[in-house]
Amino acid sequence: MWSSWHKLVAHWRSELHVYGSPDAESAAIRAQHIQTIGRFTPLAMGGNLAGGVLLTVTLWPVLPSWQLLPWLLVLMLVCLSAMANWWAYRRRPRAAVSPQAVNRTVRGALLLSLPWAGATAGWFCVVPQQEQMLLSTVVIGIMCGGAFALASVPQAAAAYLGVMTAGSVLGLARSAGMVYAPLIILVMLYGGLLCLCTLTTARIYTARLVSEREAERQRAWVGLLLRDFEEHSADLPWEVDACGRFTRVSTRLATALCSTSEALHATGLVQALAASPPSGTAVETLAELARAMAEGRPFRDLVVPVQTAAGPRWWSLTGKPLEGQPGQMRGWRGVIADVTPARQARERLEALAHSDSLTGLANRLRLRQRLEEAALVAPAPGDAGRRVALICLDVDHFKSINDTLGHAVGDAVLVEVAQRMRACLRPEDLAARLGGDEFALLIDPALDDAHAQAIAQRLVTALGQPLEVSGQTVPLTVSVGVAVSPEHGRSLDELLGSADLALYAAKEAGRDRYAFFSPRLGDRHRRRVLIGQELRGALDRGELALAWQLQVNIESRQAVGVEVLLRWQHPTLGAVSPAEFIPIAEESGQINAIGTWVLEQACSGAVGLPATVAVSVNASPVQLLRGDFMDTVVRALAASGLPACRLKVEITESLFLEAVPVALANLHGLRQLGVQIALDDFGIGFSSLSYLLRFPFDLLKIDRAFVLEMMARDDARALVRTIVEMARTLGMGTIAEGVEDLAQLEVLRQAGCDTVQGYLVARPMPLAQLHTLLADWPDPPDTSTARVVPLRAGWPADTQTPVETSVTAAALSLTP
Repeated sequence: MWSSWHKLVAHWRSELHVYGSPDAESAAIRAQHIQTIGRFTPLAMGGNLAGGVLLTVTLWPVLPSWQLLPWLLVLMLVCLSAMANWWAYRRRPRAAVSPQAVNRTVRGALLLSLPWAGATAGWFCVVPQQEQMLLSTVVIGIMCGGAFALASVPQAAAAYLGVMTAGSVLGLARSAGMVYAPLIILVMLYGGLLCLCTLTTARIYTARLVSEREAERQRAWVGLLLRDFEEHSADLPWEVDACGRFTRVSTRLATALCSTSEALHATGLVQALAASPPSGTAVETLAELARAMAEGRPFRDLVVPVQTAAGPRWWSLTGKPLEGQPGQMRGWRGVIADVTPARQARERLEALAHSDSLTGLANRLRLRQRLEEAALVAPAPGDAGRRVALICLDVDHFKSINDTLGHAVGDAVLVEVAQRMRACLRPEDLAARLGGDEFALLIDPALDDAHAQAIAQRLVTALGQPLEVSGQTVPLTVSVGVAVSPEHGRSLDELLGSADLALYAAKEAGRDRYAFFSPRLGDRHRRRVLIGQELRGALDRGELALAWQLQVNIESRQAVGVEVLLRWQHPTLGAVSPAEFIPIAEESGQINAIGTWVLEQACSGAVGLPATVAVSVNASPVQLLRGDFMDTVVRALAASGLPACRLKVEITESLFLEAVPVALANLHGLRQLGVQIALDDFGIGFSSLSYLLRFPFDLLKIDRAFVLEMMARDDARALVRTIVEMARTLGMGTIAEGVEDLAQLEVLRQAGCDTVQGYLVARPMPLAQLHTLLADWPDPPDTSTARVVPLRAGWPADTQTPVETSVTAAALSLTP
């Protein structure tokens, strides 16, 4: 406890050292403390005199006059002495005082407290109870008021409170009765509390004064540094009189303005700057400068373009008025800073912020601003409003260009696309690059829908021409989506959303074309979103299932394979087509989990099939682009016990458009494992012989489109024969999809196709039904006596039974 008390006392001493320290800063702070007491002196002395008169009049009937009148006279003399000191100090205020001034203040506080302490000690015990209450009230008020007035000098406040408290305690102690003993304790506590409050107030006030003086020193130091900087920097100082005419002209300023000091003295600052070629910015800035000087207010960083000896420059003007006689201004002084480099850098940054650095086209921010400038607001009644068209376009298979030919070629393609886009637009239209290979064009104004569609077709045609880059011919096509405001949206986000939907429609329709937005595209988009949401839990809810479709060798008439097809039966959406939900699964990344499940189910289900029947599983390019795809296949084979040679993985040509080394490594790994690789849908899309040379496939699957066309077109039959011959030459087998009648089967047999798959053989069916079909599958017929049995043509998809499927297989076995 004593240790804490000593620490507290030491802390107070360190805080109050300014009252006794001889240094200049402490002297200045002491002067401000005493000035604070001086501001309260008239009010405090008036209060003391009023209290003394009130006490004298009240106690006159109960005390002798020879006690009251001398006491009042002493109090008046003390108050008048304090007022005399206050008046003398007020006439000669001091910026610094010595510690002796603090001591004088303490003595004055003691003198002021003595009359009141004497009155309390001598009279409290002899006056009646009512007079005691009045005496106590007046003394407590004088005690509090004095402590408040003297709080800035805590020594004086402590001395004042100590004497007043001692007088009150003495008066209570002389009174008879036990009731006064607690009052004595309360008075002592009250006096101590007031003393503590004055000490705290003094410490806070002193800390604030120290902080203010430190801030003032820092301001002065900064001002000194600024003045030194102005004298030695490259800025140009200037000074004019109250009328704005130059009073002092430096040689550097005259040289910069291509003039002389004498000539500038005869003119003013505003006139000298206005001599440069006028511009909108210069006129506005000079008008602001003239207003500031006329109103007598300082100004800062007024930037004006001027013509100097060094050429066109940007100057920043800063100035403040010069005070003369009280209430008068004698002129202005300031500096001129050359901010040309900063201005040029800002203009370059603004250009970069609103344009694409690679193509020079506008960016998304500039496109948004331009659309806002088009004032896309609700039209007035009877007004159709301003129509603009937003066209979005993507370069088809741009990622493939980047990956196969390099990013330098990809950048050259983007630059060429930008140039061709500009050539298709009017000067008032805006072309922008949104990022990657995404571009947008704002047609403002768009005359009508036909106008926007004509520009879109012009873009498809112009951008569809091959491009020569570094000696290489790069095939180039684009997909374009068109939306028109206000019908398809008013804000940039709404229009971009509509144009993107149209762009996706163009891609789905085969690319290299444009599509115009329509409300049904919005419905399709909402359905895609719904399917994506519902698909996330479809696997866990058991809504996904596999259908198995048989593949039969034409020559042996025997089942040689089966393809697993994914089916989704949703409780409310019904049967969702794989063509609809598989692309969504690929975009959302859900295809990896779904593909793994399909592969595991296919392998485990194929184990129970005859050893001569292989199972085909379609693999998404997204799956093959994963580095762990090989591990997934190995785990599925190991868990099911299916030999690798009985697994076929079907891929599409789109995988090779990506040309990612990871996918090719996965394909080679499957081949080394013994898995067969089939190229699905060969003959459509971007078929290229380079795919067949890049990777040795085991099978080529002839798309159902050729099977349907070959019965009506000779060229389709010739193309099928060519595909079969090419596959045989390269050592690959062939499978024809979508075979539905015997005539198609005969054409394929004559063409040399190995295997067929389609409704003629069997429709997709559950695994249990497949087992029944294979169990009833007929043995190979005696080809020497075989004949064609007439068959009922074409069964509806929902009426075929296992018996009809067996009949189909039997008919196939009788076909020569």
